[in-house]
Amino acid sequence: MPTSYLEWTDENGQVCHLEVVDKIFVGRSCRGIEESKRIIVKDPGVSRDHAIISMSGSGLQITDMSKNGVWINDVRVAPGSSQDLNHGDVIRVGNALLYVRCPCPGPIEADMDSTRSGPIEMVVTSLVADVRGFSALSQRQDSSEVYALMKDIFETFTGIVCDFKGTIKDYVGDAVYAFWDHGFQPRQEQALLACRAALKQLKTLDQMRSSTSSGRYVAVEGLPMGWGITTGRVTMAHYSSRVADLALVGDATNLAFRLSGMANKDLSSPIVICSQTADLVQDTLSLVDLGCSAVRGRRGREHLYGIR
Repeated sequence: MPTSYLEWTDENGQVCHLEVVDKIFVGRSCRGIEESKRIIVKDPGVSRDHAIISMSGSGLQITDMSKNGVWINDVRVAPGSSQDLNHGDVIRVGNALLYVRCPCPGPIEADMDSTRSGPIEMVVTSLVADVRGFSALSQRQDSSEVYALMKDIFETFTGIVCDFKGTIKDYVGDAVYAFWDHGFQPRQEQALLACRAALKQLKTLDQMRSSTSSGRYVAVEGLPMGWGITTGRVTMAHYSSRVADLALVGDATNLAFRLSGMANKDLSSPIVICSQTADLVQDTLSLVDLGCSAVRGRRGREHLYGIR
């Protein structure tokens, strides 16, 4: 059996294997690619050239080139970006499941061309968890202690986002920015996952604060945080030739950052959500009507809600 390969069941119920020698192309047609280097998925939701699975310095890596998305273990890969693959990972492309098999992992030396996607318009729920008072904390504490604390918060919050099937977009200064992809129409499930991730992050922060007696989290005791959650249409695209420069551009993205700065400060609730998100989750979560508020840098007023 090859060192690294993909396993899937074709439309006839046959189990197939394909060794990853250099690159494997996955898509609806993959024109011009020889049979030994392509996996054809006959699904109208799959792009002609949907994804590339390649050798990288650390193992296997997948790059999304599609409009409808690639999912790894039920978590969407940010469009146009790349993600490392591990033995046992399950890739979902359209209605096909591809199983990653790396029985003998090890360093592999090969070059992978960077791939960019064109602009893609879609609906996402954005979650911004903002650590405030960072400048004052940096002035009071030794830099190594500040780093250890922020690293612990970021790693913990990232794990929670992954547990709730979200995608980390960025660490922006002292904020963690994640999103949940709805596709082309708003979906209650994705908005609920984002809200529940924020609730779990808040609960975890409280647990960290309660651990101050051990001395580990003394700095976090008075460190305020706020969460902003919005749902709306954004455009995903690259501003430059680097895969890492993926951008989510849209009013909803900007609003999520603004709301995170108002939460637990201008507004009483630690988690503030927009009215579009509230419409999707109000039948499941207990919400607090925070009324209409002006948001810095925006015209008009926004009807905002908190989560109990």
